[in-house]
Amino acid sequence: LDLRSITVFASLNEGLQARVMNHLEGERIYVANARSKSGFLIATCDKAKTGCLDARGLGAIDPWRTALVAMATPKQKLIDLKPERDWLEQHEEGAVIKIQVNLGSSVESELGVPSVTVELPLTETAAAIKSKLVAMGVKSIKENKMKLNTESVGFLKVCYSFAYYNLADNTTCTLSEAKRGGTRYRADHTVMPKRPRTQTASAAPAGGASPGGGATTPAESSL
Repeated sequence: LDLRSITVFASLNEGLQARVMNHLEGERIYVANARSKSGFLIATCDKAKTGCLDARGLGAIDPWRTALVAMATPKQKLIDLKPERDWLEQHEEGAVIKIQVNLGSSVESELGVPSVTVELPLTETAAAIKSKLVAMGVKSIKENKMKLNTESVGFLKVCYSFAYYNLADNTTCTLSEAKRGGTRYRADHTVMPKRPRTQTASAAPAGGASPGGGATTPAESSL
C-alpha cells in the first residue's frame, strides 16, 4: 500500500474505517487478485463515504447537505456604507435632511395623519425623531419602545448618527413598537385559573335501596 491510500483510509472516521475493514475481509479474494491493492483500498473508501458499502447508507456523507444548508440559511444583505466623516464632507456644514415617518394604525388615530415629516441635521440620531414624536402627542408607544426602520439600512440605533447610516434627504422610515421576546407564550396571571373538575356524586343504588342498605316498604313510605 502506498502513502496516498493510507492517508485516504486514515481520513475516515472510526465507524467508516470499521466498515471498510469488514468489507475487505469479506472480499479478500478480490483484494488478493487486485492489480493495485492501493487502488482497491481507495475505491473502497470512496464507496464507504457515499454509503455504498451499507445497504442502509449508514455513515454516508450526504452530497447535497452543503447545498441544502446554504439554501435554508438566509443570507444577510451586505450594505456598503461610506464613512461618517466622508458623508458629512459631501454635504454642507450643518446640513438638514427631511425624514418621513410612517405611523402605525394606533399612532395614526392619535395624530390623525398616516405620516409626519421631521427636519433634523445629519449629526442627530434616531433619538431626536423619537423625542419629536413624543412632543407631537404620541402616547400609545413609549419613547424607549419606539423602533425606526428604513428599507436601506434596517433599524436605526440611537448610538449612531444619520450620517453614519448615509441617510439622504427625503428618507422614509417606519415606526413600530419594540416588544419583549417570549411575551406571546407567557402565562396570563390576570385571569383566574380554571378549577379542576370534581367527581360527580355516585347514582343511587337500583331498587330504591336506602343508604343504610335496607329496602323501603310501602308502609314505611306512607309514614
